[in-house]
Amino acid sequence: MRKILIIGWLSCFCFLGVKAQVDLSVQLTIRDGASGTAKTAIERSLSALLTEINNAYIENRALNLVSLYMTDDARAGLTSMWENVHFYCDDAEVVQNCLRKGLSGYQIRQIPLMMRPTGSATTQDDEFQEGVVNLSESGQITRFNVALATNSYLSVISRGTNVTDTRRREEILSYVEHFRTAYEEKDLAFMNQIFSDDALIITGTVIRSKKTDGTSFTPVNDVIFTSKTKQEYLAALKRSFASNSYIRVKFDEIKVVKHPTLSDFYGVTVHQLYSNSSGYSDDGYVFMLWDFRDKDNVMIHVRAWTPKYYDKAKTQEVPVEKMPNIGSFKLDL
Repeated sequence: MRKILIIGWLSCFCFLGVKAQVDLSVQLTIRDGASGTAKTAIERSLSALLTEINNAYIENRALNLVSLYMTDDARAGLTSMWENVHFYCDDAEVVQNCLRKGLSGYQIRQIPLMMRPTGSATTQDDEFQEGVVNLSESGQITRFNVALATNSYLSVISRGTNVTDTRRREEILSYVEHFRTAYEEKDLAFMNQIFSDDALIITGTVIRSKKTDGTSFTPVNDVIFTSKTKQEYLAALKRSFASNSYIRVKFDEIKVVKHPTLSDFYGVTVHQLYSNSSGYSDDGYVFMLWDFRDKDNVMIHVRAWTPKYYDKAKTQEVPVEKMPNIGSFKLDL
């Protein structure tokens, strides 16, 4: 109902240039996971933020986050994302559980959002996504990300073998959500921070050839891989950020595998759908080798992209054995 109200207001009143009084406030309520002053503070902070997001969307203006209870980093990240994509919460009453994040923080997931690229970008419909917000003990918002799909998130968490592994998987998913959102924020500083200085950036490309048995030719597909340094990758990313009004990255089908002998290393594979305002898009799998030895300086040593399909018609999938995994790389520690 909220979506119909907002879209109806946009199509009727904005077109006529008339300012209407529409209640776009959002009330977030915690069902479980926090109590007392923490519960009250989190509900107040998030309700105020989601209400401001809705008002900024309907008025087609910049976010006004100055008076909201947020860290400078959270404020800067959300402001940058707003320049790339606008969105709104399409539910006036959001009721969710509150999750513990570390020893002094909380997280609220499954915040319903409808998203649309800004500027001259053309889309047929607003796209449903979910938001995830990290908060401090006092209810201060420390990070706003676009969330992984709930079923993917829960699938990874459920495979935790013990308390430590489960906590590490939660950390991985938070970093992966931040990594994904950084594309929409065009956050080059985070990309520079998250990749190790000697990170290996690998891209797979389909090649086509033909083999013959002497009487006929049979098409043969293969994937070859080329590599870039971190500096080369960041330079290309900087050019892409500058030349595109928006970049959309979606992750799903996430798989997390702990290294068999090195407990602080994890391989993360995600299905990635990428598109930008220049009309480029691709569909593939990204493998990332994450290093959690220093919990305050988590980093990626390998990022490898493999196309999902051999052909543009998307009839022939690249087999999984062609794709890099945690066993493909020797760690020189």
